[in-house]
Amino acid sequence: IAARNEAEMQSFQQRLESYHNIVVTWLRGNALELLIAMGVGVLVFLILSWVKRRAAKIARESEQRAELKSIIARTIARTSKFFRIMVAMELVNGYANAPAAISNTIHVLFTIAAVLQVAIWAREIILGFIERRAGESMQESDTLASAMTLIRLLVSFAVFAIATIVILDNLGVNVTGLVAGLGVGGIAIGLAAQGIFSDLFA
Repeated sequence: IAARNEAEMQSFQQRLESYHNIVVTWLRGNALELLIAMGVGVLVFLILSWVKRRAAKIARESEQRAELKSIIARTIARTSKFFRIMVAMELVNGYANAPAAISNTIHVLFTIAAVLQVAIWAREIILGFIERRAGESMQESDTLASAMTLIRLLVSFAVFAIATIVILDNLGVNVTGLVAGLGVGGIAIGLAAQGIFSDLFA
């Protein structure tokens, strides 16, 4: 057992040294391209951050949450820092000729960031249009107003469940069983909450 552990440790050290040599060779051979790509990446991150701050300001100043402008502004304002960073890194990755190991890692992280960000945007848009459609009725119906908390929870669960499936599928995981389980769970939740949804769509 001790000999096997030592062999595994040596193999791990050799892999680390190999990755180190690959990265050093890449940095030395693509220094100019890397600097240019990093500059472009920083610029893209700053632009996305400015757009987020601008959208957040518009959302704060909007008098009506149900207005289309307010919904769009709130959606853009929910752009995460992780997504902005990964967009910048993906641009750098595509221009700087990164080694395969680094390139694949960045691409996987970018895919995760993009899927989660789309889920966040979709959740905000769906909830915004539900509030827009039911705005007047919510003031008249206490039942519908109190149901919005559960509706937000159900929408969040559905959107992020789909996002999780997409991420796992892109990572090569077999999601057939997970999809079937979520389908059965969705039917059960739908039957349990049919009264709430009938009030909403009415």
